[in-house]
Amino acid sequence: MDRRLLLNDPNTLLSHIETLQREMASLTTKVNMLNTKVTTCNTEVTKLNTEVVTLNTEVTKLNTEVTTCNTEVTKLNTEVTKINTEVTKLNTEVTSQQAKINKLENQLSQKNQEGTGSVYTVWGRKSCPAVNGTTTVYTGITAGKSYNETGSGVNTLCLPHNPDEAPLYFSTRVDAAGGYVSYLYGSEYQFTYQKFAQDDDVPCAVCHVTIATSSLMIPAKTTCPSEWTMQYNGYLVSDYFNYKAFDYICLHNDAEYMTEGARRHNDNGHILYPVQAICGSLPCPPYKDGQYITCVVCSL
Repeated sequence: MDRRLLLNDPNTLLSHIETLQREMASLTTKVNMLNTKVTTCNTEVTKLNTEVVTLNTEVTKLNTEVTTCNTEVTKLNTEVTKINTEVTKLNTEVTSQQAKINKLENQLSQKNQEGTGSVYTVWGRKSCPAVNGTTTVYTGITAGKSYNETGSGVNTLCLPHNPDEAPLYFSTRVDAAGGYVSYLYGSEYQFTYQKFAQDDDVPCAVCHVTIATSSLMIPAKTTCPSEWTMQYNGYLVSDYFNYKAFDYICLHNDAEYMTEGARRHNDNGHILYPVQAICGSLPCPPYKDGQYITCVVCSL
């Protein structure tokens, strides 16, 4: 059959047109479906992009927090290092102090085993200070030479309250020699201070420091050297400068008076005055002219 005749045939043309229209409709449907899918994909992409932006923001925030945490960790590590250094230093100090404690304990144990100790006299008190393992050996009466006698001993004594007499035959030869003896008198304060008054009699006590091997009276001080323990402090006293000399003693800063018998006899005897500094050969400063001289008794 001649093809051109068929094309000129209206039915044939209509059939072709209808076929083309159906194909066109099918393609339009497919295009619409594809467009719908593209729109859906674009929406998903937009959503994903939004989520990516959100995630990037979160990542940035987390990175900032990580940086802050790292800074804090670095700071804490520095503090830990500093604390460890201090702990090491303190441990060293503790070790050093423990070594000193062990040494002192060993010394104390050794002294206790050896039965060592030191003895001193507290002037102006009826008992010994309760420091450094101190015990009272005996209480007594302060005594010595008279203020106006040239001879006799120059040292001040602490006489017990219960003296033991010499044998009866002891004095026979002395008396036969014409009475050449030395005299001993009780002590009186020649000034008034706190608990005692002028002419009161002066008590004393002999003390034993059980955990010390040395005792020392330091004039012009009220504190002890390092590692020494203060037993008591007070004021230096002695005889009046224009009378007959005897020794300097350290009167307790809270001195008492003898309560045996009546007070303030004014019998003189071994009389005690406070001591003042006089500038000249004694350098001033550090001393001051007329300064009353303090004292302290220390043990080690």
